[in-house]
Amino acid sequence: LQQESPVVLSEQPCIVLLNKQIHRVNDIGAIKLKPFFTKTHIQVPAAAEKEYIQKFVIKTIPKYEVKIEGIEMFEKQPVKQAILVLEEDFYQCLCLSLYFRYDDRRFEASTLIKRKKIVGVEERNRLETIVWFERDLAWEEHCAAYLNEIGLKKLNDYRFYLPDQSEFLQKYGLIGWMNRHLHELNDFQIEQKTAHDYYNGSVIFQSKVDEKIDWFEMNIEVVLDDGLKIPFSLFRKHILNGNPEFLLPDGRVFILPEDWFSRYQEVMLHSEADESILRLRKIHGHLLDETAESLQLADNVLNKFRKTTTLPAIPAGLESVLRPYQKQGFYWLHHLYELHFGACLADDMGLGKTLQTITLLESIYVKPTEEKSVESNVEPGQLSLFDQWNPTAKTILPASLVVAPTSLLHNWKNELRKFAPNMKVYLHEGIKRLKSKEIGKIFKHYHIIITSYGIVRSDLDYLKNYDFFYLILDESQTIKNPESISYQSVKQLNVTHRIALTGTPIENSLNDLWAQFNFINPGLLGSFSSFKTNYINKITKENDAEAEKLLLKLIHPFLLRRTKEEVTPDLPPLLQEIVYCDMTEAQESVYEKEKNNIRNHLLENRELYTQNKLVALQSLMRLRLLANHPVLNIPSYTGDSGKFNQILLYFESIRESHHKVLIFSSFVKHLNLLAQVFDQNGWKYAWLTGQTNDREAEIDRFNHQADVQCFFISLKAGGVGLNLTAADYVFIIDPWWNPAAEMQALSRAHRIGQDKSVMVYRFLSTQTIEEKILHLQAAKQKLSDTFVASNNPLGDLDSNGIISLLDA
Repeated sequence: LQQESPVVLSEQPCIVLLNKQIHRVNDIGAIKLKPFFTKTHIQVPAAAEKEYIQKFVIKTIPKYEVKIEGIEMFEKQPVKQAILVLEEDFYQCLCLSLYFRYDDRRFEASTLIKRKKIVGVEERNRLETIVWFERDLAWEEHCAAYLNEIGLKKLNDYRFYLPDQSEFLQKYGLIGWMNRHLHELNDFQIEQKTAHDYYNGSVIFQSKVDEKIDWFEMNIEVVLDDGLKIPFSLFRKHILNGNPEFLLPDGRVFILPEDWFSRYQEVMLHSEADESILRLRKIHGHLLDETAESLQLADNVLNKFRKTTTLPAIPAGLESVLRPYQKQGFYWLHHLYELHFGACLADDMGLGKTLQTITLLESIYVKPTEEKSVESNVEPGQLSLFDQWNPTAKTILPASLVVAPTSLLHNWKNELRKFAPNMKVYLHEGIKRLKSKEIGKIFKHYHIIITSYGIVRSDLDYLKNYDFFYLILDESQTIKNPESISYQSVKQLNVTHRIALTGTPIENSLNDLWAQFNFINPGLLGSFSSFKTNYINKITKENDAEAEKLLLKLIHPFLLRRTKEEVTPDLPPLLQEIVYCDMTEAQESVYEKEKNNIRNHLLENRELYTQNKLVALQSLMRLRLLANHPVLNIPSYTGDSGKFNQILLYFESIRESHHKVLIFSSFVKHLNLLAQVFDQNGWKYAWLTGQTNDREAEIDRFNHQADVQCFFISLKAGGVGLNLTAADYVFIIDPWWNPAAEMQALSRAHRIGQDKSVMVYRFLSTQTIEEKILHLQAAKQKLSDTFVASNNPLGDLDSNGIISLLDA
């Protein structure tokens, strides 16, 4: 180096001009070479010796082979420690930075380590001593790899993040992750360099549950590592508002785990909180099913609110009647009855919701030892508050109220008479019905009171003075509008238990669901405004799948719905039901006038009716037409028909469910009248009468065109030769005099529907000749046998028999 006129051309890298030659010197800077351009050695004063060693010698040893004399140098074994530092990166996201400490020396984790040997100076025996060690690169690499294994992702040499971060995780995820993985981080020292001092430790629950009459009182505490206990109720607003930062008394910030916001959202939403207690209504107790274990709640308090293996006894008379799925429906209803919860039975039309409900009522009211009662022959509405009653006739439990559309009142009465003959039934209807605030004096002598929605509205001031045991709403979608008078009226009735029966719990919107469930279990879905905010808007406007899932979870224990397809293995090939239809006022007026005319004419001309049955048949035929729709017999009639409206109502329900129906009538003009309404509504149908030329084309349209959901068939034309495999509903809209003709038509449907269940509805107008014929057939087979035995519909009936048909 001691050449003439050396020139440094570059400090770094070191490039030097010596004796007209350019030299490049690797791994050392020009500043360290300059002293040796003129000297062969450097003498350092004793006072600067320590500084020289620190600044020059120990930095040289890792890079070069160094010979040292006069000062001790040795290799040591430092204490190693891996360190994770919670800090914010450039984007203000939390990350964990990995460092390694060897004794008091600290290094960033790096895969590009240039200096493996670490040199330092220590004072030993009052002498400066050079010490050195090598970093354990294998151990460092193992630590970094381990963090990857337990869920972190390295994005540069020393910073680790959570992979696939949600918005929540980007900000707070690492804190929750660290709290959950503390036992896996035992070999790491944890430090924080953040704006807040976050709590980093374990989180456990300590809980106690007390059962009150209508509530669960939950004393739940969150216990932190240092023994600090925080009432879980204090986190309620944070969970509902989505705020994860909870300030601890010592100033640290506790970050709520992300899963708390989904796991406990429903519990917090439907609970009430004070400083230390969470109160959850029992109707919301099932929300604890998935959280009881994590909250350390005692199962012995909650178990009885889950289904038990002990099943209630089915009333003896119904054991052989109920289908397996109907028994399950009864068990379900009884379970909710024991828990004092309301129920919404929403089976498909025709699956026996009425029968399942009657089974429940009989199991509650009628004990096996109770003697069969005799039905009162007093007509509904004719009872007086001053009637004398046998005190032993009083029922032990208060009466239950069945509210149904007017058209279904007689159906309920007949079903109760058929399946629960031991129960006392009172039909509260008609203009002569009792109206008094003391009406309970009558009701208490009955098990079941049957009335209509309209009467509940008009008689509310009387009905709300009695404490009913059960309130059962049939076709409960009637109260789907919470602003309606019907809804407001039934809500004012005093009841202990509630059941809603409907085939369509949701017709238009989720509003329908809220109204019906707020009836059966008030408060289950919260106020309507909160329900709209938390469910309706999220589900309908935001397509929030989680909100939909939570709503289904909320209503699931109280809703039972089975479709025909689900229970087909349990159904017979053919089910039959009579639909009783009340006439409208205008229809009844026309009918009564004609009936009285015929009766008076018959009484004046007995021999004419007895000798010429055709005259009687024509007279009674006019009554049949009027019972269907007066316009069939009186073209100038402008009113409506109760039966006609019911037929359309039933068809619309079936149509919405995408089923197909056969509509049989003995009157082609009755089918024509229905067809006019179908045409007005754009509903497609097939048509088969004696005048149909291409029968096969009509059958093919019905069987193979999905939008053709109805087949109008005259009873005589449709008796033979049909193969309508698409049909699963049959309407007999005007009963024929000869039951054999009906059965012939039904046998076509029965054969047609052998591989799927078929539901048959017979529509009868109440208080008419149709109902009278049915009652006569049920009481004795004389009339039916007469129809079968002769082509003469009236057979051998004399004038007195014909008059009996008019006494409807």
